[in-house]
Amino acid sequence: MEIIRSILEVTGFIVLIAAGVAALVGYLYTHFKYYDRGWFAWVALGVYPLLALAALGAAGLHPHSALRSLFFASVIIYAFFRYVVKGRHTVPYLLLAPAFVGLALLLVYPFVFEVYLSFHDLKLTTIMMWKNTGSIPFVWFEQYVKVFTTSPLSEVSFWALLGRTLLWTFSNVFFHVAGGFALALLLNNAIRFKGFYRTLLVIPWAMPQVVAVLAMRGEFHSQNGFVNIVLTKLAAAFPFLASLGVGPVQWLSDYPLLTCTIINVWLGIPFMMVVILGGLQSISSSYYDAADIDGASYFQKLRFITLPLIKPVLMPAVTLGTVWTFNNINVIYLVTGQAGGTEQADILVSALYKAAFTYNRYSYSAAFAIVVFALLFFISVTYLHGFDAAKEER
Repeated sequence: MEIIRSILEVTGFIVLIAAGVAALVGYLYTHFKYYDRGWFAWVALGVYPLLALAALGAAGLHPHSALRSLFFASVIIYAFFRYVVKGRHTVPYLLLAPAFVGLALLLVYPFVFEVYLSFHDLKLTTIMMWKNTGSIPFVWFEQYVKVFTTSPLSEVSFWALLGRTLLWTFSNVFFHVAGGFALALLLNNAIRFKGFYRTLLVIPWAMPQVVAVLAMRGEFHSQNGFVNIVLTKLAAAFPFLASLGVGPVQWLSDYPLLTCTIINVWLGIPFMMVVILGGLQSISSSYYDAADIDGASYFQKLRFITLPLIKPVLMPAVTLGTVWTFNNINVIYLVTGQAGGTEQADILVSALYKAAFTYNRYSYSAAFAIVVFALLFFISVTYLHGFDAAKEER
């Protein structure tokens, strides 16, 4: 019975999506077909908004609060088809429209709504007002001021979190690139079982991240973890190491951020290795043959041939790695089990998550997210400038 109910729910969802796509295509088709008819202006600016209001009311939403937005949207769409498109390129527009609307709903609308929230005051004490009336207090830039002057958590300030996030990002990306580059140089040589080694090294990145992180978390367990077992065996075999303080460590409680960093480095090296290995294999061997004739050493070839030619390939990967690491809440959340727990391993995005879903500071979290987006945008633009410079040098 449960299986039949699930099948019916999935089928209903598919039918709903198909009906939505059909309605969208029909709506656009009428704009293509009748854009120059005088009577169609009344349909586009009157009938269609009323039908949209009826659909919103049937869905249980507040249609009257959306009347103004629907009217302005109808005016813009009608003017666009009436004075810009003029019935041209019907088929391409109709084919692109469902994907464009889907992306707008998934990406553009949440971003615009987040900007809207950041200038208002939505929290537990005002959420019922928003639910009943559809409006919340407008506070201008107050939320952005709070981001820089108040703590998103109970102990750590924004500036401390920013410094910790930059350290977390730099250390992870540095070891990702260094480890990936070293492994790629080894695999780029003519060695036996190269394919087997490459497959083995890619496993941490290829497997689901939840499985990989939780498996590595178990290795840092205080009693039964592999890391502490190795440290115990080393201290027993070499007593001088015990005198230096080598022994079991409470990784998850005493060094949570270091534990997260080690695990994330282990997860990120394979991606860099694959990217760099592809770049190394694209370098023509004629450069190295000419260097051998001139008597260049291995490190001279590495410095003057490999590094300059691999830089255009490496820069986009470093940019992606920086953005992913800066936003990587998965490892920190799964390793420390953060639903409001230890703050010693928090970075900006994990603090943002807690501010929104543990402390219910929704507008503050929206402003916080915009600030994080601005930081990442600045970092990405900086990297892209370096990437363009690297392409010109090549």
